[in-house]
Amino acid sequence: MSVRYELDRDVAVITLDRPDRFNAIDQALADGVIAGLDRAAGESRAVVITGAGKAFCSGADLADLKEEYGRGEPDLEALIRRRFNPLIEAVLDAPLPVLAAVNGAAAGAGMGLALACDLRVMADTAFLMSAFINVALIPDSGSAWFLAHMVGVSRALEITYTGRRVSAGEAAELGLAHRVVPAERMLEEAKSWAAELADGPKDAYVATRRLVRSAAASPLAATLEEEARLQGELGRRPAHLEGMSAFLEKRKPDFRGT
Repeated sequence: MSVRYELDRDVAVITLDRPDRFNAIDQALADGVIAGLDRAAGESRAVVITGAGKAFCSGADLADLKEEYGRGEPDLEALIRRRFNPLIEAVLDAPLPVLAAVNGAAAGAGMGLALACDLRVMADTAFLMSAFINVALIPDSGSAWFLAHMVGVSRALEITYTGRRVSAGEAAELGLAHRVVPAERMLEEAKSWAAELADGPKDAYVATRRLVRSAAASPLAATLEEEARLQGELGRRPAHLEGMSAFLEKRKPDFRGT
């Protein structure tokens, strides 16, 4: 199995499990993460994605293109459309909060996978790396979009042009990592944060994610319109009614029952 799935109360933990390949993404691993997210949607309230062994994810595993490379005709467009785009879209569209627990190197498509998650907890020994330039390619798996929106065009170009390592500490300074903790506590910290989110209003988290990402690329007028639409939709749901009741009754809301 390329992916392990575990359920810890209301938190699903999806582990990329190819440590001998530094969790490089082959088709089975991509499909396994997508299946894990689908399963988590039905039985959990938050997801943690992490890696087994020393790496979070070293990027693409191109072993299945060996013959194509031998002929000098690798079809990377087909590979991206078949393997990487569906993976990133599954993370972005997950109907619950998704945290990346970055235990080691997150390089190439592995960096894209980490950045696609809503939140990132990094081990103090981990790093991000846009490795594409080293093999004369452009960033894929959403990396360019995520970097441009998170750190700005100028810094995104520097990170992608150099292909250098971005340490956990620098990632936190740039806003690419939200928490940096000692490696031995990293997964525990990510699961603890996910458990806190699991107590919250899942639908509101997902709607907030959609609104913020849309706002990053939309005029203010369009964002105001989207706010009105989403607020109207959420305002009729049980979670909001429970939240307001709890506010008026001066108690902690129970979103799990909504």
